[in-house]
Amino acid sequence: MTDATDFKDRIATASEYAPEPPRPLYRELPEPRPFPVDALGPILGNAAKAIATQIGCPVECAANSILAVASLASQGCANAILPIGEGKPVPLSLYLLTVLDSGERKSSADSLALRPVRAFERELAEANAGEQQAFESKLAAYTVQEKFLTNKNKGKQAELEGALRQLGPAPQPPLLPVLAPSGDQTMEGLFRVYQQGRPSLAMLCDDAATFLGGHSLKQEQKATTVANLCRAWDGSKLERIRGGDGVTILYDRRLAAHLMVQSGVAANFLSDPQFADQGLLARFLFSAPKGLAGTRIRDDAKYQAAMAQTLCDLQEYGDAIARLLRSPIRWKNEHDRTAGIELGALCFTSEARQIYVEFYNNIERKMGPDGNLCSIKAFASKLPENAARIAGTLELIANAKAQSIGAAMLGNAIKLAEYYLGEYVRLVAAGAIDPALREADKLRLWLQTRPENVIPLRDVYRLGPTSLRDAKSARAAMKVLEDHGWVLALPNGHLIDGQAHKEAWAIVKM
Repeated sequence: MTDATDFKDRIATASEYAPEPPRPLYRELPEPRPFPVDALGPILGNAAKAIATQIGCPVECAANSILAVASLASQGCANAILPIGEGKPVPLSLYLLTVLDSGERKSSADSLALRPVRAFERELAEANAGEQQAFESKLAAYTVQEKFLTNKNKGKQAELEGALRQLGPAPQPPLLPVLAPSGDQTMEGLFRVYQQGRPSLAMLCDDAATFLGGHSLKQEQKATTVANLCRAWDGSKLERIRGGDGVTILYDRRLAAHLMVQSGVAANFLSDPQFADQGLLARFLFSAPKGLAGTRIRDDAKYQAAMAQTLCDLQEYGDAIARLLRSPIRWKNEHDRTAGIELGALCFTSEARQIYVEFYNNIERKMGPDGNLCSIKAFASKLPENAARIAGTLELIANAKAQSIGAAMLGNAIKLAEYYLGEYVRLVAAGAIDPALREADKLRLWLQTRPENVIPLRDVYRLGPTSLRDAKSARAAMKVLEDHGWVLALPNGHLIDGQAHKEAWAIVKM
């Protein structure tokens, strides 16, 4: 057993005793570029500023929430027709991810951005009550008539087929009044909503850890979920194959997505090889703004003065979203909704086409072996298409009857795309930070605030950060800190406050 006094000098001068200064656990990410909020246009841009002002969240967070809702409203109305790729139609669906820690008012931003959607869902639900009653009456009459014809033509196959053809298909039930399902979301749940509901949906998660850690992304379901998310972004058909119900295929379904996560969850998402290999990461537009917690000191007089303008801006935004959401759904076959819908076509003006081709070629050149986008080819190759999707969304928000994408909107969309490119390079190409290093850094910061110079393992998991409240995870984090020179291991049996400890460390204070 070792007496504490044997190491008194070592503990008291741990910083000097360390053979070299402690090393950072990971390279600090460069500062994010300012978000080009004005590129969203007056309606969406002013709404994003209004939300940021009203609740005190980063404008990037508000902008992503606003843009996701705008994508939801637009994607069910039209496709963008790309100038490259033989006039390929692409959805206006956008996948966005915002990285912010707790206390940054992510949920409040999402709630405000979703207000026009929730109001429309309520309208649909109220109308649905009467439609459901009418449907049940029609279905009952249809069932009686079908049974009568079957009995009347028993044994007469040709006559029965003719009579049923004349009767026509069964009445269709009213659509579910759901556009942005709340609560825990799974791909299976979204598929069921698509079967019974509207063809344009959104996956908006203000705490996406429940989705990323949920059933849909458990190992046995992960490949299928990721593939379906990629197909939904592409606008491809969605398939579900089951032994009991057989094969169900849905066409022309659209999905907008906005996942809001804390930095630790984001690190897991960004570093997951399956998300990268299947192409899901490349489809997402990332934003990781600096948090504002601790800086939101309110001047109430200024706040109240700003409220009238923010309410006006949010009303204009809500009206624009509602106009698009109320656009009629043009089913290709009203009696078979699996066949999909007719969508408008947003073609590029000649000037916009020239700008798009120039942007496309610039990105393409930079993806070459010597280009600065070579290491992120998967994301960069989809950036021009994402710019086209954003541009189409901006056009429809400005004018719900728009039939083309102009140079001004495409220019704004390219500014936004370049911002997201910078964020992708910053967060992914700079190296997704290992979650174990993030946990160790939380512990490092906590240890630096401790008055003691030594700490046993027991106190680490008993008193330390909540994510390290077991011996295994606490020991692993301390080992990381030891490897980086932030703590020095003490011998087995070291005494602290008269008690011997098998595992204990001296803290290198800086």
